[in-house]
Amino acid sequence: MEIYNYQKQDVEATPERVFEFVNDDAKLQEIFSILDNIEYSSTDKRDEGTKFRTTLNVKGKTYRFRSEIIEYEADRRVTVRSRLKQGDILTQFTVVPNNGGVDISVRSELRNSKMGAKVLVTTMKPVVGIVMNRELNKFIDHVEK
Repeated sequence: MEIYNYQKQDVEATPERVFEFVNDDAKLQEIFSILDNIEYSSTDKRDEGTKFRTTLNVKGKTYRFRSEIIEYEADRRVTVRSRLKQGDILTQFTVVPNNGGVDISVRSELRNSKMGAKVLVTTMKPVVGIVMNRELNKFIDHVEK
């Protein structure tokens, strides 16, 4: 069940420039105002199997997620699985070269959902869309500089 989908084409940056930000927690926290903290359970930070806890602050509420990188392809793709009581959220961040620039997509979906998950997704989808669109547009502004 899709929670979020963001597509931005013809971003004036290289895949390496985009991942310069994706791979740097300090830069991510500087850009994404909702991102409070990232704590790693392993020494690796950007490899398949890396486990971490993310703390977000959205509209005055704090959310903590246990997550794991389940796919990492340097300068191209990161897929993260976050575990919630209602199921797993899979988020895929993808960069595709396109005529000297890149196309960026971010897609999140709820999998292995339990009872009540559809209500949760229906309730949170509009808020997630507004907040994440704003944050990803800031991200795009930074990578294009």
